Amino acid sequence: MIRFAALAAVFLALCVGASSAPAAASLRLEIAAVEETPGQIAVTVNVADAGGRAVTGLTASNFKVALNGGQVALANVQAPDATRQPASILLLADVSGSMLGAPIDQAKASMQTFVATLDPTDRVAVVSFGASVQILQDFTTDRAALNGAIGRIVAVGDTALYDAVIGGANYIAAQPPGRRLVVLLSDGKSTISLNKRAESLATAKAAGVSFVSLGLGPEIDRAYLGELATATGGRVLEAATPAQLKQVYTDLANYIKNQYTVFVTVPPSVDRSVDTKLSLTVQLKGDSGAAEKVLGPLAGAPPPPFVMTLNGIKFGAKLKTATNIEPVPPSGVTFAKVEYKLDGEVVQTAVEAPFAAALDPAQLTPGLHSLEVVATDARGRVGATQVNFTVAAAGSGASTITMLLPVILLLGIVALLIIFIKKRRSRVDGYASRVKPWAGRLPVQHTERPMDWPEPAPSAAPALPPAATVDPATVVRGRVVVMNEGAIREGALDGIHEYEIRTTPLIFGSGSHCDIQVDDDGGRIAAEEARMWVQKGHLVYHKLTTLSAMATEGVTSGWEFLESGEDLRVGPYRIVYQAEEQEPEYAEERVMPTPTRLPREHGMDLRELWTRAAEDGRVDPAIDPTLDSPFTPQPE
Repeated sequence: MIRFAALAAVFLALCVGASSAPAAASLRLEIAAVEETPGQIAVTVNVADAGGRAVTGLTASNFKVALNGGQVALANVQAPDATRQPASILLLADVSGSMLGAPIDQAKASMQTFVATLDPTDRVAVVSFGASVQILQDFTTDRAALNGAIGRIVAVGDTALYDAVIGGANYIAAQPPGRRLVVLLSDGKSTISLNKRAESLATAKAAGVSFVSLGLGPEIDRAYLGELATATGGRVLEAATPAQLKQVYTDLANYIKNQYTVFVTVPPSVDRSVDTKLSLTVQLKGDSGAAEKVLGPLAGAPPPPFVMTLNGIKFGAKLKTATNIEPVPPSGVTFAKVEYKLDGEVVQTAVEAPFAAALDPAQLTPGLHSLEVVATDARGRVGATQVNFTVAAAGSGASTITMLLPVILLLGIVALLIIFIKKRRSRVDGYASRVKPWAGRLPVQHTERPMDWPEPAPSAAPALPPAATVDPATVVRGRVVVMNEGAIREGALDGIHEYEIRTTPLIFGSGSHCDIQVDDDGGRIAAEEARMWVQKGHLVYHKLTTLSAMATEGVTSGWEFLESGEDLRVGPYRIVYQAEEQEPEYAEERVMPTPTRLPREHGMDLRELWTRAAEDGRVDPAIDPTLDSPFTPQPE
C-alpha cells in the first residue's frame, strides 16, 4: 500500500484549479471546497506539512484572505476539532464491465473503509454508473445502510462517465450549502453519450462543488479528469493497482476530517456579478503556504455601486448665475444614462455624452435646494451623488456688502493700530527687563513728601489763576492707550484699552487697586509699577523702582517724558500717549504730585537724579523752568 505521505507529491503535482504555495514554502495549502452566500464565503481548506501530515491548532490569526488582490476580513475559522457543520460527500462509483473482479471488490471494500473513517455526523450518498446512473443510497449518516448499498454494487455494462458527472453534479448541488464534495472513481474513458463531454464539465462547474477523482489503472482518461478538476477546483489522485485503492480512500477520509473552514466577509465593494479571484495564505512559525481559486459569478449578485463626482457645483454653493453640471465617472465606468433630480423631482434625463445639464438660479425660488444625480452604466451598476445649494434672493448683494462692512471696518482699525505702533519705537527698549520693579515695597498711597526736602520759597510757588468757571478735576488732560501686543497679533481687540488722565495721577501695575490694572503671567510687572500724569502737554511716567536698582543696573532715571504720539513698552504691553488738542492753562497743571517718600538709606536724592537726567538730555528743562525738580512739594 502507498501511504498518504508518499502520495503527497502526487496530490500537489496533479492538483488543478487551486494553485498551491511556491516550492520554497514548507506548508501545503489546498482549497477543497468553496460555498458562497450573499456577503459571505466559506472556504474549506486542507493544511499539511512537508511530510504530508495534517497541521492542527491553526486559528484565524494564521490565515489571510484577499479578493481580487484586496485583503478582506475573516469572520471566523472553524478548526477540525470544533463543532461544525457536517460534510456532505457523494461517492460516485464506476461499475462498468471493466471493473469486474478484483477492481470492483477492492473498490467496495475501500469505500466502506472510507465511510467508517469519516466523522459520524458526516452525510454520505452512494451513486453508481455503468450504462446508466443509479442512486443506490441517498444522503445519510446511517453507516449500516451505506455499507449495505455499497455491498450491492455489481460490475456490468458500458461506461457512462459524462452522464455520471452531470447527474452527480445536479444531485450534490441540491443539497444544503456547506462542506460538499464529490469523490469520483473511474478506471477508463466514457463509452456512451460522448457528445455530452462539454456539457458535463459546464454542469459540474455550475454546481460549485469540487470533484476529487480517483483514477484506477493505466486506462483512465487523464485529460478529462484534469479538466474536471480545473472546472470545479478539485484534484486528481491515482492508484496504479486495485490493492492501492484502500489506502487512497483512507487517507482521503482523514484529509477531510482535518479540514479547516475559513469564513470570509465579502465587502460591498467587491463585484460578485463577475469572476473574482480568491487568494488564501497560511503562516505558522515562519512556514507558509498559499492557494488561489477563481470564483465564478454569484447568481443574483447585484453589481456594486460606483462613486462619481460633479463638475460645476459644490456642496453648500451659493448659486448666482446659470451653470452647467457634468458628472465625472470613475475609471472603468462608462455612463449609459444620467438622471437629474431637483428637490426630489426628475427634471432632466441624459442618455448620451456629455450627460450634462444646465442649472439656472433665475428659474428657482430663493432658499435651499437639493440636486441628486443618478448615473447608470452599461452593466446596470448605479452611482449617485447629492449636493445642497442656495439660491440668493434678488438684491441680496447689497445685504452681503452691508454684512461685510463691520469686518472691513475692524480690519481697518487693526491696520491703523499696527501702523501707529510701528511709527515710533519706544525710547526705552527692554524697559521692564532692565529695571527691577519695586514689586509692592511701596505703600498703596503716595502722599508724603521726603522729610529732608526744604520747603520751597514763597516766591517759587507759581501764582494761581483767578477762579475758573470749569472744575479742573473734570478736565481731560490727555489719554493713554494700553495695548497687549501679543493679544493684538492674535486678533483679540479686547487687548486694547484707553484711559483718561485728569488731575489725579494714575497708578499702573498688576495689583487689584491700580487704576490701570494689567495681567502679568510672567512676573515682569510689579503690583505697583509706575504712576502717570500730564504736565504741560507731556506725559510724565514715573517708574517706582529702588534707587539702588537704578544705580547698579545702569539706569540713570526712573522717569520718562512722552510727547503726544510717543510710546513706551512695559513687559508685553505698549503704552501710547495722546495729548488733548486744547489744554486749558490751569496752574494745577504745573504742580506735579507730591513724590512718594523714599528711604534715605538708598544714598541718592531724587533731585540729583533729576539733575543728572537733565544733563543726559532725557528731561527737557523747558517743561517748567521755574522748578528745581520734577516735584513741587506741598505745605504740610
